[in-house]
Amino acid sequence: MSGVSGSISQMTLRVRKGKTVVTAKCGPATKPPTDRQVAAREKFADATAYAKYAMTDAVTKLMYAAAAKKWQTAYNVAFQDAAQAPAIVLINTEKYTGEEGDIITIAVRDVVRVAAVKVRILSAEGVELEQGDAVPAGGISYWQYTSGVVNPAVRGTHILITATDLPGNVDEAEKVL
Repeated sequence: MSGVSGSISQMTLRVRKGKTVVTAKCGPATKPPTDRQVAAREKFADATAYAKYAMTDAVTKLMYAAAAKKWQTAYNVAFQDAAQAPAIVLINTEKYTGEEGDIITIAVRDVVRVAAVKVRILSAEGVELEQGDAVPAGGISYWQYTSGVVNPAVRGTHILITATDLPGNVDEAEKVL
């Protein structure tokens, strides 16, 4: 019975701290759900809907199947991708000196891959100098943005990054130079 959970008749089996325990079966909830519970249920419903949709497209299904680990299905990976936003883990501005053609490198992690990375460059005063799309560069995690405008005052410049994954989850990050 180790690791078993679920309900049988009037008993509920649960795993707590690695041990299976038996409790009386719980009845229906009597209190309305909290805002956090409602949000979690909506997120779960959205992830389920996306995973079902992803399984209808042969190419998307193959992509998720290729990313599946042992004991996972393409559906499991698609669900996980929809439930988890991408994470911007690096904004490398070492090659950005304010000149046209300078490179900003961004590393973004996701369950499978990121669909798009957008870059906005603002002056120290908050005036938008430029914006555009980064392009994939070296593996599935790295993206590069090539500046197209001269920035005479680099100090205090704000680099704003927005990463979007296939299900539409978004992560945003900012780096001030």
